[in-house]
Amino acid sequence: MQFIWPDNATEAVPGTCPVCANAGPHAPVLLLPDSGPGGADWQIVECPACASRFSTDRAGADYRGDEAPDVTFVHYYMEQGAGLRSMLEPLGFMEPGQGRMLEIGGGFGFPSDYVQTVLGWTAKGYDPSGMAVLGRDYLGLDITRDYWTSDTPLTEPFNVAYASEVIEHIPEPAPFLAAMRHAVGDKGIVALTTPNGAALNPGTTPGMLIPIASPGLHLTLFSAKGLEMALYEAGFANVRVEVHGTTLRALAANIPLPPPRALDDDRYIDYLRRRIVTPDIVAPLLSGLHYRLLKELVNAGRNDEALTLYAEIAVSMRARFGIDIERPEGLILPESGIDGRSWLTLLPGNITGLLYFRAVLANNAEADARAAAFYAGQAALLGASLRRAIRPMGIEDGETELLSMAAIRLHLTASIGIGANAAPLLTLIERGGEDGLLLPISFRKELRQAIIDDLRATHNPNILWQGLLPQDSGELNESELLHRTISAGMPITINPAFTAIEAAQDAESVRAALWAIWTTPRADEAWATISHARKLTLIRLVLLGAHNEATFLFSAWGDAALSRDQSVATALSLAASAVRI
Repeated sequence: MQFIWPDNATEAVPGTCPVCANAGPHAPVLLLPDSGPGGADWQIVECPACASRFSTDRAGADYRGDEAPDVTFVHYYMEQGAGLRSMLEPLGFMEPGQGRMLEIGGGFGFPSDYVQTVLGWTAKGYDPSGMAVLGRDYLGLDITRDYWTSDTPLTEPFNVAYASEVIEHIPEPAPFLAAMRHAVGDKGIVALTTPNGAALNPGTTPGMLIPIASPGLHLTLFSAKGLEMALYEAGFANVRVEVHGTTLRALAANIPLPPPRALDDDRYIDYLRRRIVTPDIVAPLLSGLHYRLLKELVNAGRNDEALTLYAEIAVSMRARFGIDIERPEGLILPESGIDGRSWLTLLPGNITGLLYFRAVLANNAEADARAAAFYAGQAALLGASLRRAIRPMGIEDGETELLSMAAIRLHLTASIGIGANAAPLLTLIERGGEDGLLLPISFRKELRQAIIDDLRATHNPNILWQGLLPQDSGELNESELLHRTISAGMPITINPAFTAIEAAQDAESVRAALWAIWTTPRADEAWATISHARKLTLIRLVLLGAHNEATFLFSAWGDAALSRDQSVATALSLAASAVRI
């Protein structure tokens, strides 16, 4: 998908803003050639009054669809595509009780299922798509397969009406907001989310940018100001709009709004655990719930629970796909050029997240940097492979993009931590474009410094030798080099700078090796490197019989870390004994 960002000289476009009714003209902000319905160009403009963005094509899509949607991508949605936590975050204000919630355009209906399962509310859904059928079948929800309008019969107002990522699809937002107000009357609360129109800019990463633009589907991309204006115009007395990165969240009501409140972690985990034990649950839904629970447990530092859960997931993956996610180096990368449907028959859609969070566990809970490097490296490779397979079908996965970035950073940091020479891969990534591992250019530019920061924070002595010095890799690209590294078993290359100290045959050679490290550019920023070199120097001098020199240097340096090091203490004790004799 090609993104063309017009300059200020591009001619403005006449028309009426669907948010604030401003007559324009409106400045073009984005052109997507051949990406609209029927292969037409898709143009997005910005209102000068409310700063909302909207497509010049206002026809909208027909969401009634078939009775049974594409099974492969429904499974992908359940496993990975549905941003479950982000759907539920705006409902953090809701408390357990006997309330009633209307979910509009909820498709599968995860929010409805959550409020019924954990809060004890009653939920009613309206959605015209075939996803509603699956929500009824898989989750047992009460979903009417139709649009909700102001004319829909209403026996009594709902306590909450919720529409997550819906209003951007509507050709005329004002009647839609009026229908939501109709649903809650004067005593209920409207909650909604929608993409943040301001995030439609060249600085947003492709994994996020493509879903925001969604040519042919997303007609109106509100600004925070525009959404607030529209909600007041719909008749709400109290409105709160919050910006959360690429998403806007809003509450509106004619009663005082509840204070902002995040989703309760324990309630969310309780929901996932309850749903996981549902009898006869379909495998992709179980996989998605397992993955989301794993993510929550890892992020909460509940490592033992997370490791137990991962082992359970591994059993199900062996049964379903014949793969062993406990041996990441053995996972086979799908062939280049494979289509999305075929890819998803070989591996689960959440494989990147599963491997990444297992890498975090290996690194943090098990102190096994080698295993962390394997898991994280495969996560990055498979994340790029999945995104490349589904992109031709008009699908992009922003979460997998974020996970891939985190995974490659962890892979490099962990690799350097065990002495592997990660410099060639880091150099390739830094110099590459948005291909290979599909990492955003902005991330590539910042990666080297991020890894230096990671190594500095952990006092890793390899910070200079593997973190700062660029190194060419020959003819390989970044994906090939990463794949070859993992396949070869992560060969370890001991840093020659430190080896020179340990192998020195006399005190003068020790001093020369230490000086080479000390005078490396930016060595003053790498405390861990200098301290480690000092440690090796003291030990080597004692072993060579240069006891007085070792004792003098230890005193002169005044390095607190050396004072606490047992091996240094032992060496200096030997030196002191030798001097007394």
